[in-house]
Amino acid sequence: MNQKREIELLMFEVLPYISNISYIKEIFEEAESLEDLERKVEELLKVEKDITKKTDLKILLEKIKEAKEKSSNLL
Repeated sequence: MNQKREIELLMFEVLPYISNISYIKEIFEEAESLEDLERKVEELLKVEKDITKKTDLKILLEKIKEAKEKSSNLL
């Protein structure tokens, strides 16, 4: 599966759990791959002060790790 499609599917899986949808959607749109998305989320977690955004980022990071684990199990 190509990277953009994988990111798109992950976005639909994550958004129901997210409070600040526009913030997280913007992060998805900027990402080129799951690895890129994971790196960006980890960087944002280090600097984000808003508790709601930080919680959303933690949820997203957990879902990214689950998706990466699923894809590695398929190989």
